[in-house]
Amino acid sequence: MTSPRKAAPRKSEAPVNLPQGLPNIHLHHGEAVWVIEQLGYRGNAGKKTFNEYVRALRKLGIPFGPGQIALVHRGLANYSYCHLMELALACRLRAYHAFPDSALRHRTRLRRLFRQAYEQRLSGLGAPIKIKSDRYGSVYLRGVFLDLRINFSGGRLISFGPPTLLSPPQAMAVYAYSDLTARVLLPINITFLSEELVNKSPLAPVIRRRPISTRRGSTPKLSGRRGRRP
Repeated sequence: MTSPRKAAPRKSEAPVNLPQGLPNIHLHHGEAVWVIEQLGYRGNAGKKTFNEYVRALRKLGIPFGPGQIALVHRGLANYSYCHLMELALACRLRAYHAFPDSALRHRTRLRRLFRQAYEQRLSGLGAPIKIKSDRYGSVYLRGVFLDLRINFSGGRLISFGPPTLLSPPQAMAVYAYSDLTARVLLPINITFLSEELVNKSPLAPVIRRRPISTRRGSTPKLSGRRGRRP
């Protein structure tokens, strides 16, 4: 007799293997792109096309401000948790052509919210709640929701921000009671994104390239090693 399959954990339950506090993440460009791909943001685009898109974002200042790359590791990009979160959010919103300029205006605030989304994924603003329904059973909600307050009119972006975090009940109220006709993007459970990012980052294959200033037609060095960066 076969043993019953163990039920997959509900999304409302935090992955048990994640560190309690926000870990230090340091990834180079190829490793960062690999993580973003694992989160599903490449979609149907080819690998080269998606990599070029990420490089185009860097030229616009996403996720590095002026001079940030050159100050770290002799010109090599060094992606932290907040850099990866900003890049993931930009990829999520690329269909709306709304994020880069707006992100630059709200960068300091967004990065504070990114950290809070992970730190309060099970307590504080992200504390779990249970909603019971006689007809549909119980629904569990947890985590922090990011409301970018994006509004469109006539196909044009008319407002963005300021970004704010919502608790599960507050996010439900936005879904239930707000005027949704102009709300192209409703609040995102940013805690789930932060957990997936922290979970995937240590698994990134090591990819090293020399700084652009010293590169002379060299090819990337790829290794199969996996492990958490310090």
